[in-house]
Amino acid sequence: MKVYIICEGDFDAQLLKTVLPENLLTDVGVVVGGKIYNIKSLAMSLIVSRRVPVLIVFDVGSSVPELVEFRRQDIEEVVLWVAGKTPVKIVPAIPEIETIFFQDVSLLERLLGYTPPQNLLDRAVFLPKKVLEELIARSNIIQDISEILDRLTEEDIEILRSAAIMQEIIQFLQSVRETAEATLI
Repeated sequence: MKVYIICEGDFDAQLLKTVLPENLLTDVGVVVGGKIYNIKSLAMSLIVSRRVPVLIVFDVGSSVPELVEFRRQDIEEVVLWVAGKTPVKIVPAIPEIETIFFQDVSLLERLLGYTPPQNLLDRAVFLPKKVLEELIARSNIIQDISEILDRLTEEDIEILRSAAIMQEIIQFLQSVRETAEATLI
């Protein structure tokens, strides 16, 4: 059964393809949807026309719980309205998907080739993408944000995979796969 993961940008798509287990990416399309209104539209189109499970990963842009819930519900209401029994999962990245790089500072140090200053690590709580870009600009090893993915070892990938957002995505993909396999029996 085909499953679609819709995310905002190219880096998000690359990150998901790199970090998610390969066995779960079989029959999974990772699609860049752009802005949130485009993501909602694309998700509804896939659900209506193909009747396939859809997982939406989007940057909330905030850590405020009420705003996180509001943005998740805004997407959920529209998409679930057309979904019927088609599996759909909305996964907010709080505040942005780049947060996963800051869960283990030693991983970040190894990737960048230096110890990030504490003031930037503190700012990363609110602006992880911007801070990661600033840290990369200071690195002698990495010149571009996409290069960070090329430097990941299997151990690094396991660390990133343990992030709550990745675990939520993995659980959905496993659930959809198990349901599909059960219906084939």
